[in-house]
Amino acid sequence: MEIEWLQNRRQRQVLLFFVLLSLSGAGAELGPYLVVEETERGSLVANLVKDLGLQLTEMSTRRARIISQGDKEHLQLKVQTGDLLINNKLDREELCGPTEPCILNFQVLIEKPLKIFEAELRVKDVNDHSPVFPEKEILLKIPENSPLGNVFPLNNAQDLDVGSNNVQNYKISPNSHFRVVTHERSNGKKYPQLVLEKELDREEQPELRLTLTALDGGSPPLSGTAEVLIEVMDTNDNAPEFQQSIYKVQIPENSPVSSLVVTVSASDLDSGINGKITYTLFQPSEDISETLGLNPMTGEIRLRKQVDFERVLFYEVDIKATDGGGLSGECTLLLQVLDVNDNHPEVAMSALNSPIPENSPEMVVAVFRVSDPDSGNNGRTISSIPEDLPFLLKPSGKNFYTLETKRALDREERAEYNMTITVTDMGTPMLKTQLNITVQVSDVNDNAPAFSQTSYTLSVRENNSPALHIGGVSATDRDSGSNAQLTYSLLPPHDPHLPLASLVSINADNGQLFALRALDFEALQAFEFRVGATDRGSPPLSSQALVRVVVLDDNDNSPFVLYPLQNASAPCTELVPRAAEPGYLVTKVVAVDGDSGQNAWLSFQLLKATEPGLFGVWAHNGEVRTARLLSERDAARHRLVVLVKDNGEPPLSASVTLHVLLVDGFSQPYLPLPEVAPERPQADSLTVYLVIALASVSSLFLFSVLVFVAVRLCRRSRAASLSVCSVPEGHFPGHLVDVSGTGTLSQSYQHEVSLKESSVTSEFKFLKPIIPILPPECHGKEIEENSICHNTFGFNYCFGSHAVALQAKETGNFELSTQCSSEACNCCLCWELYLLMVLMKGEVMETRRLCFPRQRQVLFLFLFWGVSLANGFRHYSVTEETERGSFVVNLAKELGLGVEELAIRRTRLVSDDNKQHLLLDSQTGDVLTNEKLDREKLCGPTEPCMLYFQILMDNPFQIYRAELKVRDINDHSPVFPDKEMVLKIQENMAEGATFRLERAQDLDGGLNGIQNYTIEPNSFFHITISDSDEGTIYPELVLDKALDWERQQELSLTLTALDGGSPPRSGTTTVRILVLDVNDNAPKFSKSIYETQAPENSPIGSLIVKVSAEDVDSGVNAEVSYSFFDAAEDIKTIFQINPFSGEIILRALLDYELVKSHKINIQAIDGGGLSARCVVWVQVLDTNDNPPELIISSLSNYVDENSPETVLAVFRVKDRDSGENGKTICYIQDNLPFRLTPSVENFYILMTEEALDRESRAQYNITITVTDLGTPRLKTEHSITVLVSDVNDNAPAFSQTSYTLSVRENNSPALHIGGVSATDRDSGSNAQLTYSLLPPHDPHLPLASLVSINADNGQLFALRALDFEALQAFEFRVGATDRGSPALSSQALVRVVVLDDNDNSPFVLYPLQNASAPCTELVPRAAEPGYLVTKVVAVDGDSGQNAWLSFQLLKATEPGLFGVWAHNGEVRTARLLSERDAARHRLVVLVKDNGEPPLSASVTLHVLLVDGFSQPYLPLPEVVPELGQADSLTVYLVIALASVSSLFLFSVLVFVAVRLCRRSRAAPLGVCSVPEGHFPGHLVDVSGTGTLSQSCQYEVCLTGGSSGTSEFKFLKPIYPNIHFHGPGRDSEENPIF
Repeated sequence: MEIEWLQNRRQRQVLLFFVLLSLSGAGAELGPYLVVEETERGSLVANLVKDLGLQLTEMSTRRARIISQGDKEHLQLKVQTGDLLINNKLDREELCGPTEPCILNFQVLIEKPLKIFEAELRVKDVNDHSPVFPEKEILLKIPENSPLGNVFPLNNAQDLDVGSNNVQNYKISPNSHFRVVTHERSNGKKYPQLVLEKELDREEQPELRLTLTALDGGSPPLSGTAEVLIEVMDTNDNAPEFQQSIYKVQIPENSPVSSLVVTVSASDLDSGINGKITYTLFQPSEDISETLGLNPMTGEIRLRKQVDFERVLFYEVDIKATDGGGLSGECTLLLQVLDVNDNHPEVAMSALNSPIPENSPEMVVAVFRVSDPDSGNNGRTISSIPEDLPFLLKPSGKNFYTLETKRALDREERAEYNMTITVTDMGTPMLKTQLNITVQVSDVNDNAPAFSQTSYTLSVRENNSPALHIGGVSATDRDSGSNAQLTYSLLPPHDPHLPLASLVSINADNGQLFALRALDFEALQAFEFRVGATDRGSPPLSSQALVRVVVLDDNDNSPFVLYPLQNASAPCTELVPRAAEPGYLVTKVVAVDGDSGQNAWLSFQLLKATEPGLFGVWAHNGEVRTARLLSERDAARHRLVVLVKDNGEPPLSASVTLHVLLVDGFSQPYLPLPEVAPERPQADSLTVYLVIALASVSSLFLFSVLVFVAVRLCRRSRAASLSVCSVPEGHFPGHLVDVSGTGTLSQSYQHEVSLKESSVTSEFKFLKPIIPILPPECHGKEIEENSICHNTFGFNYCFGSHAVALQAKETGNFELSTQCSSEACNCCLCWELYLLMVLMKGEVMETRRLCFPRQRQVLFLFLFWGVSLANGFRHYSVTEETERGSFVVNLAKELGLGVEELAIRRTRLVSDDNKQHLLLDSQTGDVLTNEKLDREKLCGPTEPCMLYFQILMDNPFQIYRAELKVRDINDHSPVFPDKEMVLKIQENMAEGATFRLERAQDLDGGLNGIQNYTIEPNSFFHITISDSDEGTIYPELVLDKALDWERQQELSLTLTALDGGSPPRSGTTTVRILVLDVNDNAPKFSKSIYETQAPENSPIGSLIVKVSAEDVDSGVNAEVSYSFFDAAEDIKTIFQINPFSGEIILRALLDYELVKSHKINIQAIDGGGLSARCVVWVQVLDTNDNPPELIISSLSNYVDENSPETVLAVFRVKDRDSGENGKTICYIQDNLPFRLTPSVENFYILMTEEALDRESRAQYNITITVTDLGTPRLKTEHSITVLVSDVNDNAPAFSQTSYTLSVRENNSPALHIGGVSATDRDSGSNAQLTYSLLPPHDPHLPLASLVSINADNGQLFALRALDFEALQAFEFRVGATDRGSPALSSQALVRVVVLDDNDNSPFVLYPLQNASAPCTELVPRAAEPGYLVTKVVAVDGDSGQNAWLSFQLLKATEPGLFGVWAHNGEVRTARLLSERDAARHRLVVLVKDNGEPPLSASVTLHVLLVDGFSQPYLPLPEVVPELGQADSLTVYLVIALASVSSLFLFSVLVFVAVRLCRRSRAAPLGVCSVPEGHFPGHLVDVSGTGTLSQSCQYEVCLTGGSSGTSEFKFLKPIYPNIHFHGPGRDSEENPIF
């Protein structure tokens, strides 16, 4: 199988090789040699020259050396003498451990030829180690009742020496109880055993200390000692005993939980578990178990909850102490609870009357009782209430108090009293209880509603949406309930004409007001009404408030222009003298806005003008003034457009057009001519036509002017005769009123423009503003008829035909009345603007308070000073469990009152615990049980059971104290706390011993309580009854017969408790008696010897074996624990035993190569100290866990190439495993020129098979693989690197035979242009190359000045700039030489190509450009398109695309006539030639190459167009042509222009003359030229902030009176006094006019 596997792997191996390099006898053995351990370094072992049979000189020439097995070189060979010496001091114990004999194997290796000798060195032991015990102290636990002769094995000592130098004997220090015996194991080792010769007594001597000595057999002998500590184990023969039989303790109530009450202490003479005492409460009641907690280990008794003196005054409990063996002792704890002031006084409310009516006399509000569960001063109390309240606290009877009013209460003053009743006890510290009661005062409807304001002002914006919420009113009522629930309503308005129901509505519940329809500010600016609020009392009360609604203005009216009028058929023209100064008032634009406030603020703006900058408009008053001086050049007629805009959001606007005529003086007639734009004559190309057209237009213009003047004069003459203005009538608003106080018409302006004959002058008059004297007066008749005018605080004001009166009545409320009558007030006749409004507000509040009769009610009358209280208690009784409604007593008979009187006096029963146990029948006066009474629930163990209550009666108030005794019946059976009692009694307990049992509980008392205990018949126990200090009885169990645990381990008996009722009741429990065992049996192993196997390297934690021992005892005596006995340190390191289960597991890995088997001594000890032992043999199984080891003895990493077979390495192979796991196979790779040859045992030689070539392969990585034959197979690989030394047998070789390099011309000097590269297969200096330039074949080539080469790396450089046009390419050779011996070389061809750069511009060959006269090309005018004119010929010194030329026509005298072909330079005609084409043409042609960047040249061509080539061609000089002379027709144009100008001047003179004549005739007629129209009678602005801030009147007249002049007069403004006249009288003529 192995051979087949080896052949498959193609491994070259020789299993047997007997002849190696002419040497025979390979593998001979030397020695053995002997040396004593601890011999000094350098000591002589032997001389190998004689043993090897060699000459002394051969030791060095054949390279003899020592090869040790392992990593340490224990021996060294001195080749000069052949002596074998110790390399370091040898320690036998370290080298071989317990193995005897100790042998070290080594080999002697001799080369040239190779031979290996096996040898061994034996190390002899000396007694250099003393015996050592594993532990300094050996602990033995021996029961005091152990029999004599018992043997106790001890741990043996360890000695690293072997043979007779190991441990031979043991001794023990002198003592009277033990002796030591030495025994020998099967492996020859000695171990000690301790033998008991005298009984032990723990009470006399609880422990012994002995010294154990181990002696070896050396000379002199060495020894080691250990201390043996013997603990004498006790038996349980003593019961625990308390220090006191009774513990009396006092503790304050409410002590913190976990407070220490007392610490009980018991002692036990026994030790160990027998002396370990645990404490328990014996037969505690449920209350004691919840109250006290006992620490079972320390005996500390602490509170588990707080104790309460008021609930339990005294505690008694028995405490039991039990040791580990089951014996026990008892004591009694008497705990007295001390009272502390920990209970707050208790307040029990018996009666409370709330609410109480206001205005009632003194009455009883509440009755309550005070109690305090504490005793002494802690239970005494004091009650009080705050002194600032109208209440009084009075005591009534024992601990009863009444709360009364001191006086009548007013709910409006205070509707509720939060009263605190404070009860304080007299304890330390004082505790108090506060009871908060709320006394409410019921309401009487004695307060009318009151509005939050006497008047409300609400604002709403006009054009509102219907049903818009505009605000609300709010009223309150100091009453409560239905008396304070209000209903809102609208009261009828004082003005019957005000449609209030259609304007607003009110929510009756909350007073919210809503606008029912959209309001218009211009129609209704404000209105008032009253709102009423009525409560729901009986009788109801009400009040009212005034509401004023102000309508806010919206910008919904555009400005309206009053002047100038815009609806006339002919525009109104303003005259301005040309001599007017800057700022001259031309006119004023008057406008109003129907809105108010900022919506009516008007601003004026000049929107458009015929000549901007001549006129300006003042933004705030609309005055149009001149902006500069007028000149003759200014046009006579001007048209101005003025924009009027308000300040609303969004703003609204209107525009007005003004016509202004500039005149030299007002005496010249004014003829408004139509604005006809002169037509511009059409331009004609011929001057003759222009003259004819100009003459025609001039004639037509003159004729039109004459016709217009004639028609105008006719119309003026007819209008003057009829005395009618030509302006049509127009409708203007009758009045404009602004009463908001923020409008634009802040002052009144009045402008009157007229032409009158009676005027003294015919000039303009600038009058002062009209400032009205306010207030306006109404006619007396109208005042008498209108009652509004007679009010003391009334004010009347008029708007045209509407009269509005504002009055203040005697009630202090303002009322607004409006009368729509045309005769009410005649306020305005002209354009006056006026307003006076004075609003005076007065608030008069009339409050009527309704006083209702106060109902005096009294709920309770307590007459404490006139009523005598009953003294003492009234005693009643009842049997518990009586049905509900059972009769107790008739209270009417008991108190000597009638049944009706009990009901009238509101007799009632109040219990102290606030529980209604009793019920009073008001029909019969019987006191009945309200529920079934349970005495045990009510009073618990307290006897007798008393329930206290009070009898309360009114009118007069009386209190009787009473008590009810609840009699007990036998309704409860005795009950044990537990269904089962457990007693633990040792089997060796003496007869007559007593055991106290838990007593039963019975909720009944007296004779119905527990009276006797019995137990079922048995042969071991009987029952006795004992009395306690509390007066109760408890049972005790008495042992009559000794117990035997082996026969009966457990007994169950039934304990019965009987009470004294008739018939008696009983309760039972089971008493379970556990018999406790004593330790009288030692453990026993199931086997004395355990044998097992374990593979090495088993995982840590693996189970090796499980030992088991049994103990027939019970409890702690049967609890067996396992441990190692007399175990060596390596056993404890490798193994671990579970002390409870006996499982032995691994703590460390097993190693077959170190230890092949382990012996483990196991000891089992029970809880009583008895023990047993067994032995465990663990055999370690070998596994293939050690890979083979390869040890190099000789190694050479270098070999010369071309050398014959050479030895490279000698190595040894070993495997620490055994059997198949230790057998190995060694091999190397197949594809290497090496072979592996075996030598002596486990030695191998690595050598070459043939000569090596470094150039083929310079390095070999050899992997030596050693594989064992185990399962799984393990292998070891060792890599060896062999380097082949070089010989210079290879010439350098270039990477290419020829190289082509390119360089661009005009390069910079020393430019790197490329490089050559050669390689040499050799290495080291044989591969280092030097490059050089070889002489060129062409002797004329200056190679040394063109290029150079770097000798180290072959890089080539251009030494100077190259020129493509001079040298386009050149060649040379480069050589490469290595540095070997001899040196080898090679060469390569290099070709350098020079690349062209675009460094030459194109050169034009034709036409020539250096001639003195230009060359002219002739072209016949009859030439067809594409006719060849000439061809531009050019060349470029560059090559490639740098020499590609393109042609382009850069400039031409007439573009489009000629063209140039881009690629050949041919100049051809682009179209047919015509007569209009110029005769001479100049062409500029651009010639450009295709380089980067491109270079160019240009050439100029002259072309002459000829009719035919027969006419002579005379090149004339280029002369600029002269301009033509002026045309003679211009003279006629000048003459025509002078004629037209003369006619126009003549027509203007005629027009002026006619106009002046017309003016002179129109003056005597006295008719105004202003057309009539309906203007508003007056304008009123009451805001005080508008644009019409003053009243101005202007009168413009042209009269023919006696005035010496006919010019305008500028008069002062008119400030008239405003008077109002009735309609029957005409206004007198204004003297100003």
